[in-house]
Amino acid sequence: MLKDSIIKEIHRIRDEWAASFQYDLRALCENIKQQEKRDFLTDEHENFIKDEKDGLILKPEVASGSTAKS
Repeated sequence: MLKDSIIKEIHRIRDEWAASFQYDLRALCENIKQQEKRDFLTDEHENFIKDEKDGLILKPEVASGSTAKS
C-alpha cells in the first residue's frame, strides 16, 4: 500500500534524524529551536513574529526555497 510506504519512510527519516543526535531528547529539542530561529521571522528581541492567525511567519528566503538545509 502507498500509505504504508509513506509512513515507513517518515519513520525512517525520523529515526535517522534522532540517531544523528544519539537519541538525546535535549539535543533534539535544541536542534528544533535552532531550525525555528533559522527559518522563521523574529524581532530584535528574538521573539517570533506571528501573522493575524497567530501562526509563525517563514523568512522570505525560506518561503521561496532559496536556502540550503543545514
